[in-house]
Amino acid sequence: MDIKKIGKFLGIGLITVFVVALAAMGFVFFDVMSYTATGSENLNPDGSSNGNALVVYDPGISGASKDIAMTIGKKLQSRGYTVRIAGIRSPVALNTSDYEYIVLGGPIYAGSASNSVKDYLKTLQSTSKTIGVFASGDDPDTAKNNATLLEEAAPLPENSSLQIKAVIKVVTSEGIDEQNINAFINQLLK
Repeated sequence: MDIKKIGKFLGIGLITVFVVALAAMGFVFFDVMSYTATGSENLNPDGSSNGNALVVYDPGISGASKDIAMTIGKKLQSRGYTVRIAGIRSPVALNTSDYEYIVLGGPIYAGSASNSVKDYLKTLQSTSKTIGVFASGDDPDTAKNNATLLEEAAPLPENSSLQIKAVIKVVTSEGIDEQNINAFINQLLK
């Protein structure tokens, strides 16, 4: 093979890598995956209901946050709550009036919650509902420090009156830890 052909293949390879990297950055920075989160699902308790909870999620690129939302929703259901699980772009997610508890979550990318989570928190500014926030990501260090986690997972606007009662980060490389989810639910319902 001559030098021109090798150079041509290397050039095409570098351009391909650049385009793929640019597309991946677009998915993260422009929060493209949140636009796919438009559905919702009801979980009804066995017997009478203790109340209503709304669990809203931004699926992120991996979809891990949707799995976490479902786990949280099922735990709330098992404790007697009627639960509505909704994608963050779902019309259901916008109407919070029927719920005592609102749980919101999504991925943390580069130390920051997704734009859709930040925007959703802004819509909750005037609510007196009980709020819980969860995050997904691979960094186990932030999961151990609640102050840092709250700053990353639920960055509230300056002078916000919104109170976050419970916060959790699920380290996706370790899987969904049922014990930590239970502790999160206990803190939320306390």
